[in-house]
Amino acid sequence: MLARIPVILLGIPAVYGLLVAAGDEVRMVFLALVCILGQYELNQMLSRGNGSKPFIEWLGTLVMLPAAHFYGTTGLLMAFTVSSVSLVVFTVLRGLHGDNTQRFMRGLFSLTYLPLCLAFFLMLARADSGLTLFIILSSVWALDMGAYAFGMSLRGPKLAPAISPNKTISGAIGGALSCAAFIIIAGHFELLKLSQPRLIIMAIIIATIGQIADLFESVLKRESEVKDSGALLGAHGGVLDRIDSVLFLGPLCYALVVFN
Repeated sequence: MLARIPVILLGIPAVYGLLVAAGDEVRMVFLALVCILGQYELNQMLSRGNGSKPFIEWLGTLVMLPAAHFYGTTGLLMAFTVSSVSLVVFTVLRGLHGDNTQRFMRGLFSLTYLPLCLAFFLMLARADSGLTLFIILSSVWALDMGAYAFGMSLRGPKLAPAISPNKTISGAIGGALSCAAFIIIAGHFELLKLSQPRLIIMAIIIATIGQIADLFESVLKRESEVKDSGALLGAHGGVLDRIDSVLFLGPLCYALVVFN
């Protein structure tokens, strides 16, 4: 835990600066960089270090995020379609190598898991200069810290011992309560401009899907026989290890905030 403190102290202000203070274009570039690094880690994990670099997936990121940024959901849908078709063409041109089906599925999953999900955050951030996005990320941090504090203090039965041996039921409940409290407080001070019912729905979504998404990445790591997705962030692991809880929240939070 001590090894993680410097990254936490430096990381939170840095993320605020990049996602809120620096403006729309810097936010887009930052999310694209996060996406590209995450795609590399994901490809290495799923191919067990034997895969080629995910150039098509990287190209998809560089198409999808700007399309979402400038043209919204219509642009994102078209860019995702073009990226997926490009992957199909690449698969055909690559010919028979014995792993083409797995390579295609890795690529399609990568396009969905990272740039598609992150693009919804990008579109959400344009509405209020990134503040809602930062509050959502902060609620996930509250979830993680609450789960760690309650889990270490109360311990008790394991949540999913085969998938993530250190997670406990007490930690999951404590994390959910911490996340819900943060969301309600943010709504009270109008940092999240949502009605009370939508605040409650958002708290439930983040507290549940955030933890399920974390366990999902743990499944990927266990089946790939790696401890962390990468080593870029030292004790924090790789980029995917830091963003796994938020990825599936992008489309859900976008729908909750934007749709009437």
